[in-house]
Amino acid sequence: MQRYLKPAKHSLAIMLFCAILLLINSIFTVNRFGIAPREASHLSGILFAPFLHGGWAHLISNFFPFVIFSSLIGLHSLRRFWLVFILSILSTGTLVWLFARGGSIHIGMSGVVYAMWGYLIVYGFRQRHFRDIIISVLVLIVYGGLVFGVLPSSPNVSYESHLFGALAGGVIGYLLSKSKIRV
Repeated sequence: MQRYLKPAKHSLAIMLFCAILLLINSIFTVNRFGIAPREASHLSGILFAPFLHGGWAHLISNFFPFVIFSSLIGLHSLRRFWLVFILSILSTGTLVWLFARGGSIHIGMSGVVYAMWGYLIVYGFRQRHFRDIIISVLVLIVYGGLVFGVLPSSPNVSYESHLFGALAGGVIGYLLSKSKIRV
């Protein structure tokens, strides 16, 4: 049982770090370190953006899906959680930097949340193990509404992070389901 709680603990620690950065942002403007598409000076935003949030509502809206999806991915192993988490940050951030609308700074964990969502759906159906298929179906039923987040809705919401996250997560799920290496 302890093994299954480790990914949840790690994801909670990550979100605590995000909360600390949100507090720091009220004193020093750290959100400027997000992703500014196609600006070389903001390449570092690929790494920093997921940990930065525009406010408490923004952080809380990412909190529960992140912890739940992290825990589900971590059912395989803690290493699998970290692999998917890091690949999600790098791939989603890179796609946002390359293709998102300019003139704005993209921040928040939602791109990673969408990547984990895409991963869980694709991995389960590709892997064809009973537990993984059940997880995919449950994620689709409970979080199926996330699909609408990939559409432009508000100028203050980075639908590009959602779209590219879901696509990147699907690719990660596909590749890891075919991989002979087990993490």
